[in-house]
Amino acid sequence: MCYGKEKAMRRLSFAFLILVIAGALAMAEIPLRAYWGERVKWHNARDLAFAGMNRFDPGPGAVFSSPAQLGFVDRPGLELSYGLKFSSEQRTRTVYDRFENTIGEAVVADNAGLSGIVGPLAGVFPLFGKGAVAAGIGPVLDFSYRYYKEFRDDFYNVIGEDRVEQTGTVFNAGLGFGFRPLSRLSLGASGGYMFGSRELESWQIRIPDTSYESEFGKPAGVTYAVGIAGQPIDRLDLEFGFTGPVKLSGWYTPSAAPPEFIGCEQHYPWRADLNVSYQVPGPLPSRVMLEAEYQPRVSVVTGWGLWGKHPVTETASILSVRAGVEHTMLNFLKLRYGFGVEPLPFDPSIQLAEVGAGVGFDAGFGRIDIGGMFFRDVIGPSYFYGSLTPKDQTVYETSAVFAVTVEHGF
Repeated sequence: MCYGKEKAMRRLSFAFLILVIAGALAMAEIPLRAYWGERVKWHNARDLAFAGMNRFDPGPGAVFSSPAQLGFVDRPGLELSYGLKFSSEQRTRTVYDRFENTIGEAVVADNAGLSGIVGPLAGVFPLFGKGAVAAGIGPVLDFSYRYYKEFRDDFYNVIGEDRVEQTGTVFNAGLGFGFRPLSRLSLGASGGYMFGSRELESWQIRIPDTSYESEFGKPAGVTYAVGIAGQPIDRLDLEFGFTGPVKLSGWYTPSAAPPEFIGCEQHYPWRADLNVSYQVPGPLPSRVMLEAEYQPRVSVVTGWGLWGKHPVTETASILSVRAGVEHTMLNFLKLRYGFGVEPLPFDPSIQLAEVGAGVGFDAGFGRIDIGGMFFRDVIGPSYFYGSLTPKDQTVYETSAVFAVTVEHGF
């Protein structure tokens, strides 16, 4: 939602209208997931191994999404994570023979990049044997994206290029507590301040002409989460969590926008999670986990308004499902893997499959966890901010995130 007023729009001159429309034609060709910020679904390496599922973890990282687990913490601890994100994007066009039969696809642009993610730093301290308080800071939205394509003539001389570069991260500085009124029941709540920056730059160079567009913003807002966790019978754990809606102000300041459009807001809907975990008895102790996450009224972009920067949206509900397994071997080594299916928020008909795996082991000073998550999807022109040209492109996105978490107990 932007602060621009309808009356102010009417006062804009026809000449300025033409300039705005012309600028809209040169909007950055960037996937909507990257433009609005890709959600960082992991708070430690264990979450990555479970394909983004971050429940049933009574440790410092629970402050960000599952504060009810803080009620089961029995000793102070400190946790630090660091991750690497590999991203690849390949744009193709369908190739036809002279009879217009499809014979394959030709790659028109191929980009890959590696970026670091400073993972969460969190600490927890138990209180009176009935609960604990925790505090931490960690990333929640990642804006990193890069696209580059050269244009050459028949003599292989560079005659132009398209370039899109976006950087930035939104962090959450949170504080939470968990309280256990009964030995098998815990209640928790947390709150946090989200802050960060994002910068988007786009160049379209066609000798001798060049167009340039930039956006810069410092998103900020407040978030909160509540939850309840319990163990109704031996080996069975249940948890319900709710994360409130978030409104990030100061979303962007377009370089060519009038004052009426400066300072937009971006809204993120609330989320509800239901989680089930069961300890499977046997010679190889194992834990099986299931998670269902629901988000209502997610904005789905279906077109673009006259001003070129304001999407026409509809609403749809998103239901994501994840499953994970953890095996305990030799009493100190844990093997983890998980799988998830998540509809794309801007096109719920596309199901994104996520796969994770990892290990954890005890060290002399604490515990070390290593995890990774991988996904690959196919998107079309409707999934882009701005007009993707030419229209008949198919875009293949591949992403892999790896992280290491070090936890030290006192």
